[in-house]
Amino acid sequence: MLATFVMFAGLACGQPAAAPPAQNTSQPAERPAELKAAVAKLVRQLDDTQLARREAAEKELIGLGPAIVDLLPPVTRQMPAEVKERLARVRRALESSAAELSLAPTRVTLKGPMKLSDALAAIEKQTGNRLVDYREEFNQQRREVTIEGEIKDKLFWEALDGVLDQGELTTYAFSGERGATAIVARGEGETARSKRGVYSGLFRFEPLRVEAVRDIVNPANHALRIFLDIAWEPRLQPILVAQPLDALKATSDTGEDLPIDGREGEIEIPVDGDSSATEMYIPLELPGRNVSKIASLKGKLDVLAPGRVETFEFSDLEKAKGVEQRRAAATVTLDQVRKNQELYEVRMRIKFQAAANSLESHRDWIYQNPAILVSPGGEKLDNVGMEATLQEEDQVGVAYQFVAPDGIKGFKFRYTTPVSIVKFPVEYELKNIELP
Repeated sequence: MLATFVMFAGLACGQPAAAPPAQNTSQPAERPAELKAAVAKLVRQLDDTQLARREAAEKELIGLGPAIVDLLPPVTRQMPAEVKERLARVRRALESSAAELSLAPTRVTLKGPMKLSDALAAIEKQTGNRLVDYREEFNQQRREVTIEGEIKDKLFWEALDGVLDQGELTTYAFSGERGATAIVARGEGETARSKRGVYSGLFRFEPLRVEAVRDIVNPANHALRIFLDIAWEPRLQPILVAQPLDALKATSDTGEDLPIDGREGEIEIPVDGDSSATEMYIPLELPGRNVSKIASLKGKLDVLAPGRVETFEFSDLEKAKGVEQRRAAATVTLDQVRKNQELYEVRMRIKFQAAANSLESHRDWIYQNPAILVSPGGEKLDNVGMEATLQEEDQVGVAYQFVAPDGIKGFKFRYTTPVSIVKFPVEYELKNIELP
């Protein structure tokens, strides 16, 4: 699966789509103190008098992997121009590596017999995907069962389906927790998940239902719709799932191609940050009655998802005006902090170097970015409200309101956001879909 990396700040989805620690093989072996010292030494070497040593330092920094991004110093005006350029290249390379890791599907190995709760806990630990037992929320009996057999190096969704089938369970996409999917009892008469699911990397596809419409008055309005459930590893949290209609191909059981209705269009689905799945329908032209199945339905999604998350921190708030910080292609500007009656208002902007289409028609996600004040003693104050102050193609402005009865002297403003957005394709094929 090839990915295109669109480097800009974005999503307010809480946690980044990071690869789980158990599978992140790029982590340096040094202890934290030794790693920090090594990075500092290599950064100093970027200003060495010898070109070969400068180039070697840049290469070594990149080789240490994404874990050192937080150890890189911020670019300052006092830095030599070449050091700035080299640090920028190192940061971009590490951001791309982190994004690649975030797109690597996780895999699971289990060996029974083991209790259901232990199996779910093991899947969570191996993949970094939160699984929340929601049976009590649905007034369902929380029955413990024994999981038999062995699951060896299976994709997350394939492994989870196997465990859930043994426990007669299924998933509920709206767990109320970011980066999590809920587990509930399977409905009466519901077939096994492993018989319905199709797996593609981070994603699981399942045909839900087929609707056929025959318009007696106007046959031109005949239509066939295939409804799909599209789920992803909960840690991913996409911003947008899009299906270009020209990237679809449907073939009937008689061997004929089934025309897509609206071949030049695209289906775009903005994703709720608390959900781990979405529903999408494929519009087809209704075939003749001699067609009883869709033998093959192939598609390729375009997915926008967040990459690495960073926190921007601003101090001296009473005097701060137009203070900028930049990480990767994200620039956060603290315009000013002012008192508005009983509230303190923090006005800021976030600008993206290449915003693609994520800020044009699907910008709601950015208003969920964590924005807090931190007192001198470390107390964290959540904002009590916010207002959009600017909406442009490449930047958004927001005013956050805070309650601070004793004033904001010594407080810091922290704003958390991904500094990269990853655009990547997901291919899938569903077979033998029965028609009504």
